[in-house]
Amino acid sequence: MIKDLTAFYSKAALNMKRSEIRELLKVTRRPDIISFAGGFPDPQTFPVKDLEDISCQLLREKGAIALQYGPTEGEAPLREEIAKWMSGEKASIKPENILITAGSQQGLDIVSRVFLDPNDFVIMELPTYIGGLQAFNAYRAKMIGVPQDDEGMRMDLLEKVLAKLAKRNKKPKFIYVVPDFQNPSGVTMSLQRRKKLLQMAYQYGFPILEDSPYRDLRYAGKNVPAIYSLDTQNQVIVLGTFSKLLCPGLRIAWIMAPAEWMDRMVVAKQGMDLCSPTYTQLLVAEYLRRGLLSRQIEKIRKLYSRKLEVMLNALRQHMPKGVKWSKPKGGLFLWIELPKKMSANILFPQAIRNKVAYVVGSAFHCNGKGQNTMRINFSYASEQQIVEGIQRLAKMLKENM
Repeated sequence: MIKDLTAFYSKAALNMKRSEIRELLKVTRRPDIISFAGGFPDPQTFPVKDLEDISCQLLREKGAIALQYGPTEGEAPLREEIAKWMSGEKASIKPENILITAGSQQGLDIVSRVFLDPNDFVIMELPTYIGGLQAFNAYRAKMIGVPQDDEGMRMDLLEKVLAKLAKRNKKPKFIYVVPDFQNPSGVTMSLQRRKKLLQMAYQYGFPILEDSPYRDLRYAGKNVPAIYSLDTQNQVIVLGTFSKLLCPGLRIAWIMAPAEWMDRMVVAKQGMDLCSPTYTQLLVAEYLRRGLLSRQIEKIRKLYSRKLEVMLNALRQHMPKGVKWSKPKGGLFLWIELPKKMSANILFPQAIRNKVAYVVGSAFHCNGKGQNTMRINFSYASEQQIVEGIQRLAKMLKENM
């Protein structure tokens, strides 16, 4: 009998880390806990009746195709509909620029597999999405976080990082950004900084990975052009998903990339799963073809806009002095900053005892910092639960200040 099974693991496997969010969700699934931890959509937004109608028609008319293997790139009708959707911001997007994935996390893994060798540099916002950190860490990349403010990643600090790398004859394999209602901070990158980011990408010669799951969830203010829509030199890769707009259980997302890079991504995906589920792809393709997505987005915006307002009001009414929070105009999350001497990590077990949950902010930092921060979600809980949960959280913080 083998005594030490870990001796057989690859270096990549030994380097893998569990998702702190997924682990936290095991604790927060208890029905008595008000959870602000996950990025779950509200189930009442799921278009069950529309999907039921389409499913019946799909199985009746195209069952033999829908239940069969499909091409690695994805089903042509879905790729065409996504290309049309994205062409609203940039007319040159074609179906051959689209690769269907099983959620954006697979997209992150594919991009990492294609671009990253051990010790390659990846630059990202500080804080950033934990799923990105997981993907890049699995391929043993060296991650550099650039702090952000209310306008997104600070370009002055980014320029210093790039200059330092250039002196060592190094550059990042790509820069990873979530520019619209960022997860976890809720911050949206300004137009000026998007243009500056592209300028530096051209100057130093690296791709930009634009992760865009929340772009359509704007509740106030004017849209800022997507980074890919401003790109004139084919250096932007986009990750898109229907998990927040339709329902996450479908596991339908996509990569949009220049055609020159798409071949390697398709080969990488073939080694993972051969193809994404044909049935759910054709289901979503017909949903888009019928023009139902715009109506669905308006429904979600109306619901989440109200929930965001309720949470912001509750924070203003109940949080003690010294606690700060972001005020996003869209997305699913708020970012809370505690006084520097407080630790959201240490307080988490106490929060669970008080039957309220959040995600510790350190999980979103590639440099191990951010212990005095936390991310909270407003899309999943009811309005009543939001108010009660913020009261519980505020009471706990007051007791520990």
